[in-house]
Amino acid sequence: MKGRGGAVFLHAILAILEIIAFVHDIRAFGIGMFQYYTIDSNVLQMVVSICMLVYLLRRIPVPYWLVVLHLVCAVCLTVTFLIAALVLAPQGGFDYYFFSDVAPINHFLGPLLSVVTFIFTQNERPLSKRMFFAPVAATLLYGLIALILNILRVLDGPYFFLRVYEEPAATVVMWFLIIAGLCMVINVLYILLRRVVRLRHFRSH
Repeated sequence: MKGRGGAVFLHAILAILEIIAFVHDIRAFGIGMFQYYTIDSNVLQMVVSICMLVYLLRRIPVPYWLVVLHLVCAVCLTVTFLIAALVLAPQGGFDYYFFSDVAPINHFLGPLLSVVTFIFTQNERPLSKRMFFAPVAATLLYGLIALILNILRVLDGPYFFLRVYEEPAATVVMWFLIIAGLCMVINVLYILLRRVVRLRHFRSH
């Protein structure tokens, strides 16, 4: 889908799905849901899509900060999908991580639609190279806060590599580096793909 109409349609679907997941998660976990990187990323995408709809429907140019937040969502949600598919699901079961309750939204549909909307819609505005570190910074901020709360025994996990009293320090550091590196690679890939789509769009017009 191209143009404003396609962007409105996709963001509307994404916002509805994320609202459904948000309502379920807050009923299931209460305020404790924000300890999960996956849920945080999906909640941020919900806010971004709602904001996008406001600007698109009012025919106001989408602000740069919102495009950056969309990039953060796309990258972080892709990380949640990859970690769930390659690390968590083999341990805890694919049914739980991809087919139970709102897991299809949090781990698959949310990431998929976030990436599609970021790359293929509203991509007239180029992103600065300085935004290369935005998703990494957001991910590390979550990780550092969760790590400190684990050290203080306020949180237990929620991911195995955050359990500092159970996992060796080398494991914690290794997973921080893996996830930060994954964010960087995905970030570069999405920015390049968005740039290619943007150039093709302008050439066709």
